[in-house]
Amino acid sequence: MARITTPVPGYSGQGPGGIMFDKGVGESDDPAVIAYCEGAGYGIDGEPPRREVPEPPDPREVTTTVVGARVRDAAVDPRPGDFRPPVNAGEANPHGPEVYAPGLPGGGLQPTAPPLTPDETPELQETTGRPPQSEPVAAWREYASGVATSDEERAEVEKLTKAELIKKYGG
Repeated sequence: MARITTPVPGYSGQGPGGIMFDKGVGESDDPAVIAYCEGAGYGIDGEPPRREVPEPPDPREVTTTVVGARVRDAAVDPRPGDFRPPVNAGEANPHGPEVYAPGLPGGGLQPTAPPLTPDETPELQETTGRPPQSEPVAAWREYASGVATSDEERAEVEKLTKAELIKKYGG
């Protein structure tokens, strides 16, 4: 029977392989469990548990690998197609108080896509049957109930807010 001590001092509870620890000490005679515990840093038969303290990386030796496209900061490099770019972007210090993001309208689960122009709305409504975002919640509930595939989903539609309905059924 091997005496096993946990890397966490004073731990009481179940450990690997069903070992019950009491104040950081447990016992097992299963060679597989003992081997696992030894490799995982537990102390075996009086040897103290290994506590590996990782060496912090030297920032001079860290390299950066870009995966995908580089991120562009709209406060530093605004472009004409940006949706809701920060106020004074490209004109003032991007880290100063003059440059700030306007936020989403109403906060919370509001849609983040630009609103449709009046010319686009009727065409979209004709092709999809989806109401424009400006329609009241009742219109969105009616639309969502029509596209819902089950009675449970239709019951859920009545509990959702307009923003949640747009997010779930408006895309």
